[in-house]
Amino acid sequence: MRAKRSTITISRTPRRAIEPGGARASLNGGASGVRYRARSVRSAARLTAPIFLFLALVAFSAPWSPSAGAGSEAAAQPRLDPGESSNDDGEIADEGDDDDDEAQSADGEDDFGPMTAGDAGKHRSPRGGCPSTMVRAQDFCVDRYEAPNRRGAKPLVMQSANDAVSWCAEHRKRLCTEDEWIAACEGEEHHAYPYGETHVDGRCNDDKPWRKVDEATLAKWPASEARDLAKELYQATPSGLKRKCVSGAGARDMTGNTEEWVVRTREHDNDWPYLLVGCYWSGCYGGGKPTCHSTNDAHGPEFRFYETGFRCCRDAKVK
Repeated sequence: MRAKRSTITISRTPRRAIEPGGARASLNGGASGVRYRARSVRSAARLTAPIFLFLALVAFSAPWSPSAGAGSEAAAQPRLDPGESSNDDGEIADEGDDDDDEAQSADGEDDFGPMTAGDAGKHRSPRGGCPSTMVRAQDFCVDRYEAPNRRGAKPLVMQSANDAVSWCAEHRKRLCTEDEWIAACEGEEHHAYPYGETHVDGRCNDDKPWRKVDEATLAKWPASEARDLAKELYQATPSGLKRKCVSGAGARDMTGNTEEWVVRTREHDNDWPYLLVGCYWSGCYGGGKPTCHSTNDAHGPEFRFYETGFRCCRDAKVK
């Protein structure tokens, strides 16, 4: 808000000139001298008025700065997650991230996809054989974040394994295998959790309260009532918000947040070609804490649920 400008009013009423010593003006040459003196005073007032006005404007007007115009606009920007505390979960820039990797989902944007736009890393020059929005683990690259693989974006949910395979292929990548996902999560030290051997409350998004699910309504997908219910159940945090939920390889949100589809490469009770890993924002079925080896092999490739997402992998380029 601009400061109210002050103005100076210059009086135009001629003043009577007073001769030194208090002598009266005569009707001859003395009177003429008085008139000349009054004219000099009026001329000086006219010359100095703009100067006084300028000085008054400088003195009483609030200084303008670039931040003044942006203040109200910045204050209107929503926080990524109003429920998060600021001591452990503030968003930070990852090494190697570029400005256009930071696109946030707009308010009201659909979180269910599948999205057709490319992720920000596919046109980047390789680093260690991987694009800048992927990290290297062993001889492969894995997305730094859950799909759509953008820092600050809301992870996709209601994704089936078939959706995940198609999305990764459209972005010149592939769905991660079970072995690849575990390797990227546990790191070279083979930790139980992405960040170490002991579970730390609040480190990853895995402690949200469970909400009752009307599976019959979700089964009507993609009907509007199913979409509305999925939005009500959604408790994922934007990618990268849990800044300490990172593996040794640099992959974020590997455990908790969304449950991720992978290609099955190990023996399980069920022999579906795909399975879900890492559990989700309310932990694991039965109340366990998500680890790098948490798996769910109970569903086929067409299964989708309010917390199912994925991330992609690709082979690292050999120089």
